[in-house]
Amino acid sequence: MLKTGIPKLDELLRGGIQNNASILFYSTPGVENLPFAYQFLYNRLEEGDHVLYFVNNKKPDTVRLMMKSYDWDISEFEKNKQFAFFDAYSGLFGLKSNERFSVGDVKSIEKVKEELVKALKELKNKNTILIFDSLSHILDSGGDPSDVLYYLKKCMPELQKFNTTPIFLFTAWAYDAIVLSQIREFFDCVIDLKAIERKVILRNYFSVYKAGTKKLEKLDVPFKIIKPGGVKIYIPKVLVTGPYHAGKTSFIHSASTTAVSVNRLGTTVALDYGHVDFKGFAVDLWGTPGQERFDPILELLGGESLGVIVVVDSTDPKGFARAKEMLELTKTSGLPSVIAANKSNLKGALKPEEIKKKMNLPDEIPIISVVADDLKKVKHEEPCKLRQKDVESVLSKLFEVVV
Repeated sequence: MLKTGIPKLDELLRGGIQNNASILFYSTPGVENLPFAYQFLYNRLEEGDHVLYFVNNKKPDTVRLMMKSYDWDISEFEKNKQFAFFDAYSGLFGLKSNERFSVGDVKSIEKVKEELVKALKELKNKNTILIFDSLSHILDSGGDPSDVLYYLKKCMPELQKFNTTPIFLFTAWAYDAIVLSQIREFFDCVIDLKAIERKVILRNYFSVYKAGTKKLEKLDVPFKIIKPGGVKIYIPKVLVTGPYHAGKTSFIHSASTTAVSVNRLGTTVALDYGHVDFKGFAVDLWGTPGQERFDPILELLGGESLGVIVVVDSTDPKGFARAKEMLELTKTSGLPSVIAANKSNLKGALKPEEIKKKMNLPDEIPIISVVADDLKKVKHEEPCKLRQKDVESVLSKLFEVVV
């Protein structure tokens, strides 16, 4: 058994990863899988194993820098030939690789396999972890995904005969459901990384074991003891995001018991924060600035969020693409989400079904119309008071999905 360096994961795996088994880290969009690979490979290097890192979607130097940012320096392991990259990236641009192992004709699966087998022969009789940085990239660049999977299945025994444990990283983007099912069935071990179950940041839960003869849904509910207030269902972070001037600040101020904004001339230039006590819930809302110059901090703001409220201007279809872009930038795409369609009573406002179509949203993401409490009281460059029942509808729907 190969310890991953992540104790709880080793516990769930009953001791670690089985040597020579095929492993898949299967993540939903918005959840990073690279740190899992980095921690695993560094732990195996420290245990004396060899690692061959197949990189096909970024420069090897980028991986070196990313690992170093976690305080995992692989330079010494490279010097003693315990670690090596298999560079399947440089060839995409016709560049000569400086790595120990590489392939020039990256578009030929047969050539990639041939060079990869040569590398494994050189490492023969050594316990080798073979990490494929991006199965998604392999599927996208190899033609029909089902055909690529079939070819990989044929190749896997040949790779494994070199005392190799192959590990693939995969993000479940918009692939066909049949392909996703094939991917999950293909591997000996599948480790799911889910955005909708980021429970690591929560400490306390309650659940009902049984209640007489009723058939119960098994559910863990996060809670916190608040003084005053008692037991509250606790959601530590809900992100409120959306384009510039869509109404994020207005939503947070309208929804919150207490709210603070960092702004200049009425426009949010850093973030909004609000605390909500509503129907037994205690929730912290974090709002993002909408201007593109603040994009570098969006990922930081999105970290550890358990749900997302996306505020859009119903009268501004041009902002819909920006709203989806911000979900990707905050890495919250895939989390429980609700669209708050603000200004829905103004001239030119699109209906929820029209917004859903233009944003190409799945059916499970609800869109709720939101309007100002009193248009006569709306002041220029100040947060607008939104109609309370609309705000509560947005909160209720999100909490229903999150919990």
